Amino acid sequence: MKKMNKAARFIAMALVLSMVLAACQTVSASTPTQTTVATETVQTATVQTVTVMPTTLVLPSATAIAMSTATPAPIEVQYGPTNFPGNVDPLTGLVVSDPAILNRRPVMIKVSNFPREGRPHAGLSKADIVFDYSTGGGWNRYLALFYGQDSDQVGPMRSGRYIDQWLVSMYQGVLGMMFAYAPEKAEIDSRLGQSREISGTTNTCPAICDKGYGISEINWFANTAEMSKYYAKFADASNTKPVLDGMSFTSVAPAGGTVATELTMHFGGNNEGLWKYDAALKKYLRWIDNQVNDTTYNMIPQVDRNTSRQLAFSNVIVVFAKYTTLNSKDSIHKVALAGASGKALVFRDGKVYEGKWQGSTGSAPLQFFNAAGNLMELQPGNTWISITGDISTIAQDQPGIYKITFRKAAYQAGN
Repeated sequence: MKKMNKAARFIAMALVLSMVLAACQTVSASTPTQTTVATETVQTATVQTVTVMPTTLVLPSATAIAMSTATPAPIEVQYGPTNFPGNVDPLTGLVVSDPAILNRRPVMIKVSNFPREGRPHAGLSKADIVFDYSTGGGWNRYLALFYGQDSDQVGPMRSGRYIDQWLVSMYQGVLGMMFAYAPEKAEIDSRLGQSREISGTTNTCPAICDKGYGISEINWFANTAEMSKYYAKFADASNTKPVLDGMSFTSVAPAGGTVATELTMHFGGNNEGLWKYDAALKKYLRWIDNQVNDTTYNMIPQVDRNTSRQLAFSNVIVVFAKYTTLNSKDSIHKVALAGASGKALVFRDGKVYEGKWQGSTGSAPLQFFNAAGNLMELQPGNTWISITGDISTIAQDQPGIYKITFRKAAYQAGN
């Protein structure tokens, strides 16, 4: 028995040695060498004289095998245009931290863009919507809407314009401004009621306060939570939750669209706003013109002075509307929004979608429709709406890079 075992071990060792030698040879189709023949002889002898005993084969279990898994698809968020849940802001499609904040009118603050000494602006990053429109002479001004969250400093504040009465009416808001040209203020007050138009004075702080910076155009700032409290003191105040149906939101980009990674909005002269899409954030980041000296301008990130962070918006919309100039100085205009409609460009998710906008004559937000006439779904989040002239030009110097230059009909006496 021991001799048999020794013989078996000798044959097994010979087998291993033959396998190693075989692995070191180059395989060819030539006649086998003496070494190959010897190896085959040993392997044949092994098969004939050795009985191989079966052994237990341990197989990995199913859970022990690392299987690659696909990244789960993002959960689609979809709200609107009606039946918004009680904790969802109907102007952003976002869940709010405290649903009680929606039990009030939106607060809408006029914000200056000129003079440049008033920059950086304060509070715009907290706005649900920022409206951006021409005030003539190549200048523009903002109307910032706050509903789902507040900002304790918004500004610097400037005077009202005719267009504000319609925007504030559509969103059922309370307007904070620094007065207005008498005919404009009278029309604004007539439409909104004096309680919904609050102009800053020495008696309005902490809702609207003078910061004492020395230049009247950049001194005044609003606190939106305090604005709601100030308005609530009026006998005719209504701070119940308004119905603000009309906008639609989904986190999944609609089909179609054209690549659009940059957009420049040019209001005139050296007054420009630039948007660049950030795919990681899924937002458009904003740049603004900066005067280096008397003859040199460049573009710098537009930041919120409250946070020192660059403005980032989920949607950028360009509304093409008719401007009518009412004076030769190009400082007084009426913009056709109420009951009107026109071309719209909606930028979201790094693409642009062409469609149309529709304005209500009462208290419903602006609506946006795609080329097929269906309601355009926006990315949940904040929205910047630039209102340009109906004859403004659109240029695309490079694929995905757009520039819109403000144009409107010239002044005609008797308008």
